[in-house]
Amino acid sequence: MTTLKKKILKSFLKYKLWILILILVIIQTSLSQDMNKKIEAREPDFIYNNSEEFIESLNECINWQERNTTIWQNVPREIIIAQAVIESAYGTSRFAKEGNNLFGVMTFNLDEPHLKPSNNKNSKFGAKIYQNKCESVKDYIIVLNTGSAFNHFRELRFQMLKNDDLDVLVLVETLTRYATNPNYIKLLKKTIKSLRNERVSDTD
Repeated sequence: MTTLKKKILKSFLKYKLWILILILVIIQTSLSQDMNKKIEAREPDFIYNNSEEFIESLNECINWQERNTTIWQNVPREIIIAQAVIESAYGTSRFAKEGNNLFGVMTFNLDEPHLKPSNNKNSKFGAKIYQNKCESVKDYIIVLNTGSAFNHFRELRFQMLKNDDLDVLVLVETLTRYATNPNYIKLLKKTIKSLRNERVSDTD
């Protein structure tokens, strides 16, 4: 083999090696991106053994829900947590345990999975059953963002965000139709304030 041919062969083999390395880098990058997408798309586990762990898991679900939304669509976190605490008793209620329902969301469509109230097996409505607790968080946010009963909530949230003056304790006053309890708003405000105090105590 002539010297020229040897040089050409050597250059060709070197070229092929670089092409192979480039292909391997592209494959590795693609696999890493696919893995990251799968991790991002996976709902967080909702595991808790006490009230603190319940709130931590709830926060993870909220973070997951907000990854592709804007502030105009988000429900203030303090409201979400306070309502979950009230409606599910920190995830210990029957609806939370048996139906993954953290917000007492009801359905009149008895063809879909539901739980009847324990004291009224013949009721024409039931608490919705979710595949997991993060699905409950998602549906609750949809209810507040689309339900006709919460038009005032959305209007006031928009105005507050527009004016950069979000006052959660004022905003919750628009949720009177969320529950039949006439003292619900007082209870909601009290819960929000209590959770605030707990956070302050934890940082001391």
